[in-house]
Amino acid sequence: MDLAENRFGKTWKHFLEVLKVDYNCSLADVCRDQHTTLGGMSSWMSRRGYSVKQAKADVVRDYYGGVEPSRPTTSSPSFTQIAPVMLSEEEFSLSGITITFNSGTTISVKRATPGGIIKML
Repeated sequence: MDLAENRFGKTWKHFLEVLKVDYNCSLADVCRDQHTTLGGMSSWMSRRGYSVKQAKADVVRDYYGGVEPSRPTTSSPSFTQIAPVMLSEEEFSLSGITITFNSGTTISVKRATPGGIIKML
């Protein structure tokens, strides 16, 4: 039983880490990658009061600045559109930012906080 408990705990921690990088990942995908059954994982989570919905809300709050990323479009799977969140004027300290990558991709941002730019990159 301890091996299963340990495996479920490691799978949950891995899921939380993957969410920080790929918000749209599913617990089923992580369970498959970790060779853990989704049913067993769900039971384990239920006994501990863990929730995918709450985990995603925590990640949005802590790592995405309170803005839930949208699902990538089929036309451009490498691009994730982030919906704007209304902040007070004092919180905006940067404006008119243009970032150009080596590949030639250019990102223009009208207004953002320094932390928001760092999280985006």
